Amino acid sequence: MNQQPLLQQFRDAVYQRMAKRADATMDLIDALTVAGHVESPVALSEEGPFRRQFSSVYDALENGEVEAAALGDLFYAWQPADSETIAGYEVYAVDVTPNERPEAETLPERLLLKSDKNEPTRVGWKFSWLVRLVKAGTSWVAPWDVRRVRSELSDNQTATEQVQALDGCSRRQKVVVADSLYGNHVFLAIFLLVTTVYALVRLRHNLTLYERPVPKPPGSHGAPRKHGPRFKLSAPSRPPDRQATFWLGGQEIRLAAWYGLHLRKLPTLVGLVLRVEFLKSDGTPRYQRPMWLFWTGPTTVPLADLCRMYLWRFAIEHAFRFLKQRLGLNANQSTNPATAERWMWLCALAYWQLLLMAPDVQDLRPAWHQRPTAAQGKPLTPGQVQRGALRFLCKLGTPAAPPRPVGKGAGRPKGYRPQPRTRFAIVRKGQKTARTVKNTPVAVV
Repeated sequence: MNQQPLLQQFRDAVYQRMAKRADATMDLIDALTVAGHVESPVALSEEGPFRRQFSSVYDALENGEVEAAALGDLFYAWQPADSETIAGYEVYAVDVTPNERPEAETLPERLLLKSDKNEPTRVGWKFSWLVRLVKAGTSWVAPWDVRRVRSELSDNQTATEQVQALDGCSRRQKVVVADSLYGNHVFLAIFLLVTTVYALVRLRHNLTLYERPVPKPPGSHGAPRKHGPRFKLSAPSRPPDRQATFWLGGQEIRLAAWYGLHLRKLPTLVGLVLRVEFLKSDGTPRYQRPMWLFWTGPTTVPLADLCRMYLWRFAIEHAFRFLKQRLGLNANQSTNPATAERWMWLCALAYWQLLLMAPDVQDLRPAWHQRPTAAQGKPLTPGQVQRGALRFLCKLGTPAAPPRPVGKGAGRPKGYRPQPRTRFAIVRKGQKTARTVKNTPVAVV
């Protein structure tokens, strides 16, 4: 099926879901799609697709209205028809990306961002992204949901809301892959409630899980046992239930799986634990520690498919890099949370346009860049698609109405003095407690 009319239908559907400032917002999305480098939102007014004055950029971001709840259903309906699955499952990835604002004292709900021990403290906002992984071996993803991590919620709680919404969009079987940030009971508890989504998360290498409990003798008193023998990932207490070895991109990978394990704080969710080892040519492990994964779905899924699902997760990292470097994901410096979330959605919509035009856009890479042969058949990268996006959109047209100049605004009244903005303290989610070290109380987080 020809992708060009599909993109036009997608643009018309997005346009209909803009309740306010639809024309200026649509022009802003097109400008984002073709810009290539975004210094600030107002700089997009110099791009060809943006046919309005620079003040319309601020107006669209401050007063525009995009029906974010309806966009999730729209995204799911317009996923590329050739999106790949593994073992019959649609594969999604969830992760957070920070928007650092160290100098913004007037930023409401600015959070203390997590950092390594030796790194300086960082503050700002975080946004949780849920994306569909489109094609293995590429960096393409299909954004499905974007949410700001509010001060009263954690990263895991925000992700659970996204997973619950994903479960209600269709009856197809889906998998959400995530890194070790989500390998805990807070995030995994939602998979006891959803019916069409399973989790494949990475576990910390020093985590201790538990076997199924041994039933208590008949006639004994007390509550039933919740935990069985301990299972330390650093030193497994029994041989694996399944093993496999396969090759992926010239790399030999050895897999071992154990059934019937659960987390201490989540004994009702029993899953499969998978150990992944990358091998050298002589058969020895390439890395000092193996990678451990926790799977909540059926145990009949081939182990190699589970490994491929998780390794595919790194496409979201490449997507974040492209969104930040080429679409200005963190270019908006507004202190209004609604404006920041709206900007994130506009970046997601611009990325969607690149995804849908990718099969038909003209390859305009420089002559000195290597071109793949017909036998290789490699798809264009997001950056290569963006080089031809302007020509493509000019031929396609836009559903937005042309601008209607109304003259120069009156501006601020003479003598107007705005009130200083409110300063906000940094939100620290960890509560401080007191402990005693050699009879001296010390405050810690």
